[in-house]
Amino acid sequence: MTSDQVDWDFAGAGDAKAEIAAAVRYLLRDTTGGVRADLVREIIGIVRDAADGLPPDENPTDVVAVKQPAMSGVTYKAYVIDTFQRDADRWRATIRRSDGKKIRVASPAAVLDQATIAAEAISAEKAVEFAKKTIDRGGLI
Repeated sequence: MTSDQVDWDFAGAGDAKAEIAAAVRYLLRDTTGGVRADLVREIIGIVRDAADGLPPDENPTDVVAVKQPAMSGVTYKAYVIDTFQRDADRWRATIRRSDGKKIRVASPAAVLDQATIAAEAISAEKAVEFAKKTIDRGGLI
């Protein structure tokens, strides 16, 4: 980001805050459940980085691609599990149906292309384990 990109022409602090709110609403549109929660955390990280003077991530809106998956395509029952690393020792897993159909999540009720498990793990293997337990508990249909 160049210095001229930082100097927006805001009418004041209220105008700048309105722009931030509009950007957040745009990023969160059509998101629900775990994906929405992950994206909110990502947005908070973007704000934190901006406050610390760090450059923005290349693709901050793609929560699943925050880090390259360490384990991809693990097949379990009728699902495919992929893992990704959020930070050091903070792994998550996404679950999608192997037939490409949408997943129904019981709580909160939603229909998604994929679901991200809420639990964070210390390794990709543990994240896969948590995802398998989520599948076994029947929270996904």
